[in-house]
Order: sequence, then C-alpha cells, then structure tokens
Amino acid sequence: MKLLYPVLYHVLISSIYSLYVSAQAEQCKTVKALDNFDIAEYTSGKWYSHQQREVPFNSAALFFCISAEYSVLNPANVPFEPLGIQNKFDIKVFNRGKDADGKIFSSDDELAEGGIAVPSPLCAGQAVFQGDKDSQLTVGFCVLPVIAFQKSNYWVLAYNEDDGMALIAGGQTDLPNGNGDELCTYSGVQSGLWIFSRSRMRNNTLIEKYRNIARDNGIDPSIMLDVSQVDCEDETSPPTAPKSKKAKDSKNGKKLKVPKSKKAKASKSEKKGKAF
Repeated sequence: MKLLYPVLYHVLISSIYSLYVSAQAEQCKTVKALDNFDIAEYTSGKWYSHQQREVPFNSAALFFCISAEYSVLNPANVPFEPLGIQNKFDIKVFNRGKDADGKIFSSDDELAEGGIAVPSPLCAGQAVFQGDKDSQLTVGFCVLPVIAFQKSNYWVLAYNEDDGMALIAGGQTDLPNGNGDELCTYSGVQSGLWIFSRSRMRNNTLIEKYRNIARDNGIDPSIMLDVSQVDCEDETSPPTAPKSKKAKDSKNGKKLKVPKSKKAKASKSEKKGKAF
C-alpha cells in the first residue's frame, strides 16, 4: 500500500501537466498546410536551406551548406529503399550539410551528429494519416513502419516556383512564446521549421516574405537561425527548378504519389525519380 500513494501522485501530476499542455495548445493558431500541392514539381530540383530551427542530429554547428534532395524509392537500391517501400514510405530523403571546419554530414551516414548511431537513412510518406493533405508528409527512418511516427511532421505551408521558395513546418504548434504577439512555437525538440530556396544565393526580401507566412500561421519565425550557403561546392552555379513545366513524372502524366497498395509496383520512370 505504501507504493500506491507515490503512483497516484505521479498519475495526478501527469494528468495536470497534460491538461496544462492542452490549454496552452488551444491558444495557438491553426497551422494550415497547402490545399493544392504538386509533389512531383516540388521534388524536381534541389533545395537549399537558408533558415531553420535546430533539431536533434542537426544543431547550429552544422548550419553550413545545407541542402535537401528527394527521389522516388527504388526497390533496386538495397537494402534500405526496398525496406522503405515495405514500410509504406514513398520517397527517399537525402539531407546534406557541413560544420564550420568543412566536414560533411548527411542523412545517409551511419553515425549522426555527436557520433550517435542511427538505424537507417531517411524516407518520407505522403498523406499517411487520416485527414492528412498531400502537402503533409511524414519523415522517418526507412527501416521503421511509417505509422510508427504517429503523425505527419513535414508540412509544406508555402511553395512557389516563381519565387523558388518553400516554407516547411514540423506540424501544429502547441506552445505560446509568451511575448504577447499571439505567436507559438513547439514544445517538442523534434519539430522543425525551414525556409528553403532553389538557389544558394541569399534573398533577404524573399526570406522575410516567407517568415511573414510563418507569422500568418501563428508560428514564431524567431525560432529559426540562419544557414550559411557561402563557400559551398556549387555556389557559383546553383541549379534552378523548371518554372514552365512539371517534373519528368508529371510531364508524362504520372504522379509521384502512388496508391498505398501499389507503391512497390511503381513504373520504371517513377522509380528513377529526380533529385532536388
């Protein structure tokens, strides 16, 4: 019986904390992912990060020359891409960056920042959970079932090829920043916030435009830090995405997203995909 009271005490404290967190979250504006989103076009070229929030395995110490590329999972790329398909993912994710000394880190590394072992590279699934839009993706380790991540964590809030920019959030905010400006952030350290560009060249006007879109969604953009894109290997001639035509898969009348039951049967052109 002596153990009963400590157990009840911890249950009570946990319940009170849960109520507190819920009450805090209710003060946050609803974050809105895009209603119309062409993932084939979005993944048709390379992205460069210019601002982002620190997350595990990607601290500010690695905020140099960060890029992101995506391609359709290919069952021939053993061992991890077939596992990704089996685990209901659609897309291979490849993130790359450097530290101040020029050492390269990528999401394909067996050891993450700090020498921590990770189980596999990263994959992404589109509209995985009930109610998700096509612009709400779930990113996680390819070797784990996509549903193990419980909710989508990569929401595209804004994307414009004419601007060559995108704003991505880690989901619904749940923590008021306390500044009286009605903006919120995330209580969880896993939730990110990113401003991507098709170019390494920094455009502060466009960056501020997309920071304002974050504000319009009730997100405090001050949680992001600058990413340096100076002295990077392809700085002088960064690739740009096509503006007048869709990605190759789209051009052929094919969608990057495939039915859940047919992911492993994607066409040859879909399996090849394009990096961005």
